[in-house]
Amino acid sequence: MGNTTTLLSAVLATTCLSAFAQTSSNPPVSPARQLDAVTVTANKVEQKLSQTGKVVTVLSDSILQRYATQSVSELLSRQAGLQIVGANGPLGTNPDIYMRGASAGNTLILLDGLPVYDPSGTANTFDLNLLTVGECDRIEILRGAQSTTYGSDAVAGVINIFTRRGAASGAGRKPVGVTASLNYGSYQTFRGTVGVSGQTEKLSYNVQYTRQSSAGFSAATDRTGQQNFDKDGYRQNALLANLTLQLSSKLSWQIRGITTGYSTDLDAGAFADEKDFTYHNQFKQIATGLTYRHNHGRLVVNYGLSDSRRTYTNDSMAVEPGAFDKYSYQEYGGLAQFAEAYHSLKVGNWGELLTGADYRFSNTDQIYRSISSFGLYEAPPIGADTARIGQLGVYATGIVTPYRGLSVELGGRYNRNSLYGSVFTYSFNPSYLVADRVKVFVNLSSGFRAPTLYQLFSPYGNKALQPERSHSTEAGLQLFTKSRNAWVRAVYFDRQIEHVIFFESLNAAPFGRYINFDRQHDHGWEFEVQSQMNKLLLTGNLTLLNGAITTQTAGRDTTYNNLFRRPKTQLNFSAGYQFTPALLVSATVRTVGDRVDRFYNNETFGTENVTLRAYTTLDIYAEGKINPRLRLYGDIRNLFNESYTDVYGYNTRGRNANVGVRFTW
Repeated sequence: MGNTTTLLSAVLATTCLSAFAQTSSNPPVSPARQLDAVTVTANKVEQKLSQTGKVVTVLSDSILQRYATQSVSELLSRQAGLQIVGANGPLGTNPDIYMRGASAGNTLILLDGLPVYDPSGTANTFDLNLLTVGECDRIEILRGAQSTTYGSDAVAGVINIFTRRGAASGAGRKPVGVTASLNYGSYQTFRGTVGVSGQTEKLSYNVQYTRQSSAGFSAATDRTGQQNFDKDGYRQNALLANLTLQLSSKLSWQIRGITTGYSTDLDAGAFADEKDFTYHNQFKQIATGLTYRHNHGRLVVNYGLSDSRRTYTNDSMAVEPGAFDKYSYQEYGGLAQFAEAYHSLKVGNWGELLTGADYRFSNTDQIYRSISSFGLYEAPPIGADTARIGQLGVYATGIVTPYRGLSVELGGRYNRNSLYGSVFTYSFNPSYLVADRVKVFVNLSSGFRAPTLYQLFSPYGNKALQPERSHSTEAGLQLFTKSRNAWVRAVYFDRQIEHVIFFESLNAAPFGRYINFDRQHDHGWEFEVQSQMNKLLLTGNLTLLNGAITTQTAGRDTTYNNLFRRPKTQLNFSAGYQFTPALLVSATVRTVGDRVDRFYNNETFGTENVTLRAYTTLDIYAEGKINPRLRLYGDIRNLFNESYTDVYGYNTRGRNANVGVRFTW
């Protein structure tokens, strides 16, 4: 592991030096692909990446098309500071998002700018399996505490997923266009998408349907290789519709609807097969909004309503050895509403003011019943009329640019929760762009994560819980080439979280409860580079991470590692070469360091720590344009068939390949 990391770090350094040796007299082949993209997630106002003091990565449509054979989880797991545990298992594996070492639930997922989450879940997380790359137009990853702008859960950062829509109205518009893509590969994995989009003078729209399926492989590891574990299959359907109507020269109306769901087979646990355990996850959302643009800014009003429902059914026609239940049924439902209004105002030539308010409401209903040798058991149901919560937030952020290159952002949010009371967060973000080539920045910010409905109202719930509160520091340096065809960024981050919510085991029923107990401290470094030199495109990132939990017992502090399943070292490096205007070939190396996992041993009835060894994988990708309307592509992932484990007792994909075709008319 050490030699591999050193070698790849040297490659990154060489890439940086080579990129910055380029001058404006040697520009990239395609200036339109320059790397100074525009972000709207950093502050809800449009800014170039070189001008914002936030740490943002933008994955454009051209990048997403290059990863059309991968899942959203796989794509995100190759970005700096992100570890998606479950991304490399069979389709349907639950993806846990860890950003900069923070636990699951501390990264906020946005869909077209609106928060999405499952109100019935233990950690309120959104299941990335519900989206395929085909539904995504672009993805913006914003790292660091962002609760001042986005509220609860944005402790470690924000991932904003923009869905596909029709092109903006105007010159060159087409009233009807059709796109279709087909992928097929290992494990009998199929994905097909067909979409219709168009633009008229006042209307743009996109409607598309995606079908995905896979025969899969056993999620659980067969210790002996002779237990005949069955394959865990996967079936998914998704329908997306986007519409934008230009009501006037200044006012536009947007409406979006999505319904997506999948079914998959589950196993009984680590090293334990199960032949009749099925899981179904369904997500539906309708969202609408108005945007009014004026000479000095814009006013935006949005509303979204989503419904999430998960069901687990184990009919136990074949009871596995050691299984407790002969039958079980679990149903978890949740309704979430989000409304917001915000206004951005340009103040002369020296700044911009963002003001806004938002309201979140969610409830949940949950059922659990099982049959064992002890008879029928039904857990006390959780009702949506009692398990409900609302949060109101009011915020303001000022971005001051007193003279060229200098930007100072200062913001604050007041958040009022219907159960636990008030939280105040702040952000202070000065940055300075020297000679349009060197950017230095500092971020001082706070964040919070509200207790989930499950942590509050389940049989293990505690209505006295307080939100987790964080204080974060970032300091970084970013260098650009004059022509903007390359940049390199180095960031140090440090995050302290207080009142961490912890599950406390009890000897008496209900055998546990949630409490505020621990303190968590994560810190580390991120290094990123992107470079486009003529026909060669290079990207790379290296994350170095440390983390610890501090708990107080008998008046004494005890500190221990909290980075379960999260590596202290992670590196990704990709090189692509445009051999001809029609042929692109790229290779990606991914190195993940040693990790510690926690495993419950049924034989000893105790929890044990195990070390998951480091691994390195190599992926190869190629695409060719047959004509302007037809593109062929394919990849081989884990080329050398590396055997590794992300979760103890569960399998990951070996060497696998996919081919695809995309048609545009």
